[in-house]
Amino acid sequence: MTNGTALARPLRAAWVRALVTAILLGLAAFVARAAPVLLLEVQGAIGPASAAYMIRGIAKAKEAGAPLVVIRLDTPGGLDTSMRQIIQAILAS
Repeated sequence: MTNGTALARPLRAAWVRALVTAILLGLAAFVARAAPVLLLEVQGAIGPASAAYMIRGIAKAKEAGAPLVVIRLDTPGGLDTSMRQIIQAILAS
């Protein structure tokens, strides 16, 4: 092995480490900027309080710039007017 190749190998390894580090830092910055996903959960009958909670949650998600809102419902049903308010908030979002 000549002196030139003996020096080139550690230099190449250093460049590879620097490149990998730069890529990982770039990915970390991308993940840190990812928009939040909001989860809204309702358990029990739908009424005025749960409708207000859902409407506030949807508005909060819009303010935060959330690209997605997950709505998890465990309900036997509820007031028709409250459900219609929730549906209108979803459609308007």
